[in-house]
Amino acid sequence: MNKVCINGRIIKETALKELENNNALCTFFIANDVHYGSTKKTGFYKVTAWGNQARIIVEHAKVGSELFITGRLDQYTYEDDNKKTVYDVSIVLEHFDFGHKPITEGGASLMSEDL
Repeated sequence: MNKVCINGRIIKETALKELENNNALCTFFIANDVHYGSTKKTGFYKVTAWGNQARIIVEHAKVGSELFITGRLDQYTYEDDNKKTVYDVSIVLEHFDFGHKPITEGGASLMSEDL
């Protein structure tokens, strides 16, 4: 079994890459907080979205937007500029829901129903 369920907030602007055959790709990072009593630990995770889900995220999610993500882990390798093999892992998005939007300049936080 390979299943990931995680929520977090987008930490930098998303970008859409249009591909062949009307496909699209969006890779972004989320921050996820885990609380241990009064201690908080934040993890940062790479997420890859494809197709219409990628388009929806780029159009509607901004820095600070909360996403609830279900997906799977994907590991891949590539060679960096120094010809060294790099092992990388990302979450491949299968399903998502919007959570809270980031706080606006006026101080209000909008819910996902406002989309």
